[in-house]
Amino acid sequence: MSTTVSRGCTELSADPATDEETLPAPLAGYRQEHAYVLLGDPGSGKTTAFQEESEVLGTDGAFITARDFLLHPTAPDSLAGKTVFIDGLDEIRAGRADARLPLDEIRRLLLQLGRPQFRISCRAADWLGANDRQRLGYVTSDANIAVLRLEPLTDEDIQVILRDNH
Repeated sequence: MSTTVSRGCTELSADPATDEETLPAPLAGYRQEHAYVLLGDPGSGKTTAFQEESEVLGTDGAFITARDFLLHPTAPDSLAGKTVFIDGLDEIRAGRADARLPLDEIRRLLLQLGRPQFRISCRAADWLGANDRQRLGYVTSDANIAVLRLEPLTDEDIQVILRDNH
């Protein structure tokens, strides 16, 4: 079994006119949030972070790629009552004439699931900011969406991973 490290993230302000951010905090600190979006650069560890967070929840969590979430005909049945980790919004937006449509399909399925707790990962460059946040707010119980930026691994994190895995 490979060693992983707890990841940190910074919450981004909901007000596009400000650049306010919180201090970095553990991603695990957001487990009680109804919904959040995890942003990061390609290869930064979003998928691994989601897999780990889903595993912590056991049978109450479900990790699924955005592509599979949209294509799997039984997804609503198999995901009901779980915290859903939807990985790779950016991957289904790539090459689309209208980047909003894949998110609308995800929103439709989340409504069909009864507005469960959910998390969505996306490359920072493919996140449409306030527009996406507002649209996702419609499918939450309280209209709040935390938008988090995954922090890079620290030198200490890298040493732990290398020591324990190689």
